[in-house]
Amino acid sequence: MRVPLSLALASLVSGAAGALSFDPPRPMPAPGHGAALATADFDRDGRVDVAIAVPDTNSVWVFLMRADGEPARVGPLRPGAAPSALLAADVTGDDRADLVVANDVDDTIALLAGRGDGSFAAPRVIATLLAPSGIASADFDRDGRPDLAVTSRYDDVVLVLRGTAAGGFAADPPIAVAGGPAGIAAADLDRDGAADLVVGVNIGDDAVWILRGTPGGGFAPPLRFATGAQPGTPLVRDLTGDGVPDIAVAATGDDAITLLPGRGDGSFAAPIRIPAGAFPTAVVAADFDHDGDVDLATANCLDDRIAVLRGSGGGFAPALELPTGPMPIALAAADLDRSRVPDLVSVDALAGGAALRRSTVDPGPACLGDCDDNHTVGIDELVRSVAIAVSGSSVAACLAADPDASATVTINELVAAVRNALEGCPGPR
Repeated sequence: MRVPLSLALASLVSGAAGALSFDPPRPMPAPGHGAALATADFDRDGRVDVAIAVPDTNSVWVFLMRADGEPARVGPLRPGAAPSALLAADVTGDDRADLVVANDVDDTIALLAGRGDGSFAAPRVIATLLAPSGIASADFDRDGRPDLAVTSRYDDVVLVLRGTAAGGFAADPPIAVAGGPAGIAAADLDRDGAADLVVGVNIGDDAVWILRGTPGGGFAPPLRFATGAQPGTPLVRDLTGDGVPDIAVAATGDDAITLLPGRGDGSFAAPIRIPAGAFPTAVVAADFDHDGDVDLATANCLDDRIAVLRGSGGGFAPALELPTGPMPIALAAADLDRSRVPDLVSVDALAGGAALRRSTVDPGPACLGDCDDNHTVGIDELVRSVAIAVSGSSVAACLAADPDASATVTINELVAAVRNALEGCPGPR
């Protein structure tokens, strides 16, 4: 599906909030053909960084975003044979972003513990089952230690690895999930405080399976929800604006996104098909036009395009197409330049490395302490700001608490945030 030129041009005429516009792509070169992306603030400077997995060179490359806009490349990191999936999260419990890499040929995952300065410890290799293809993390048993869940598409299982007091991981018995489990996500779908698992299967079936977490840290038997053909990694987020988590997957064989509206109890309404383009391989969600509604974007592998779909009232409509290199297969949305508007990063399988498209949307004046950029400062946002000030953790958790981009939150900034919480943010949104 191609968006009419008139519609694309109309979306580019203004950088104001409510418009959609991006700078031309900026290369982030890495040798070989990339397969996966992850984003996090690896050096704790308040800027989100990018990691790329490159299977054919057995490498991972990290791009640290700098104040001058030029990323600094770190690597190659050597996690194992054919790294094909990435997770960026704090899985060691030290408030520093780590990388977990699924090595397709090794039948392992590798933990690269972040040091908080953009460098990583030597890989800690953990055996999995055949061809690990997706990774998720949460504290499934609520013992205060991060756990991992890994899919094995050819063994038709999910392997849960429990974080131990000694800092390692211990494997549970595998959980059977039929149909070729590929991508996986962790989220509390039924709002009971326990993390659930969402698994996309795309070999012998076209569906997502829900494994609801139980109070004891285990999982209930899987529940199946049909999707379009060949679903990719599930995206879990409130996409319809009702405060309930929904699921979206790029249905590659359907040239569409499948949206499963959540009911808030761990079940989902009938799937909604959203046309996306030719062979979408990934879907991301963010408020790209800064209008308060969540938008979607897909990497369309056979179109050589990123399609941006504008969200409005819980629905989505095509708004913009961005040309890419050959065969875009991975996509990430994150604010890489502290502009308060998300940018797009894609991995083009035949181009080498990644490409960054910076948003040129003007979000208007910021409100100090408004972490969620919705022109209000809530208690949870004040808690985040205080946590950054006290612990020295990354300001990426609340950029609005650090208006001078110093990578710290001062007492004066906390006072201003409290004032905005009590009196309201100054000026219009």
